[in-house]
Amino acid sequence: MLKIQKLSAVALLVGAVFVTAACNEKDKAASPATETQAAPVAENADLVKDPSYAVGVLLGSDLKGLVDSQKEVMNYDQDKLVSGVKDALAGKVDLTQNQELQKTLTDLNDKLSKATEEKAKEDAAKAAEAAKQAQADGEKFIAEFKQQEGVKETESGLLYRIQTPGEGDVIKPEDSVKVHYTGKLPNGTVFDSSVERGQPAEFALNQVIPGWTEGLQLVKKGGKIELVIPPKLAYGDQDLGTIPANSTLHFDVEVLDVTPAKK
Repeated sequence: MLKIQKLSAVALLVGAVFVTAACNEKDKAASPATETQAAPVAENADLVKDPSYAVGVLLGSDLKGLVDSQKEVMNYDQDKLVSGVKDALAGKVDLTQNQELQKTLTDLNDKLSKATEEKAKEDAAKAAEAAKQAQADGEKFIAEFKQQEGVKETESGLLYRIQTPGEGDVIKPEDSVKVHYTGKLPNGTVFDSSVERGQPAEFALNQVIPGWTEGLQLVKKGGKIELVIPPKLAYGDQDLGTIPANSTLHFDVEVLDVTPAKK
């Protein structure tokens, strides 16, 4: 089956669209829409009540997603796309019997496959270069951070600086914590921040990267700590997109609350 044939499971798509729409409504409720966020509507409002039109929009939206995903490789003619859909619906053309049409689709599939392979190689090369740069940046950052006042290093290689020790019991790996944090790369790029989101994060301490598990045990509830985590205590050679492979991570963390593990 050709990879470009995505529009066959109409029933499943119809079911999915209602689920997606319901989820979108929940998101909208959290942030009231403004006039600039108003969604476009059909020119004829009665059309949206027609099942035929609704399925057409569903299939058209899926087709648009397909076209947009391939725009760097193939520039589709919208009028001809619509003509093809109309001819197929009218039974004017039979894909299973038209060898020329099959060849066109096969050639297109080959073109897309080749483009995908080339893009994968290009992305791999970029990722390798980014990993190399991340390694160098991290080593330089660690060397400089070590020289700063108040910085200490654990046996594992974790660097930390306690700003506020906090109070209460020592945090254990099995405990859950509620924290605010900002994570940066050595070049200062913020890759994640609960502070910017305005929503603290909660998790069991033994379910995060080793640098966090070790580092947060150095403070208590109410504590604030700065962590510089080398790759081996973070994500290692994993490329996470916003975090290149071999990245050293720099965190500012505030422990808002601690929930002891159930015994």
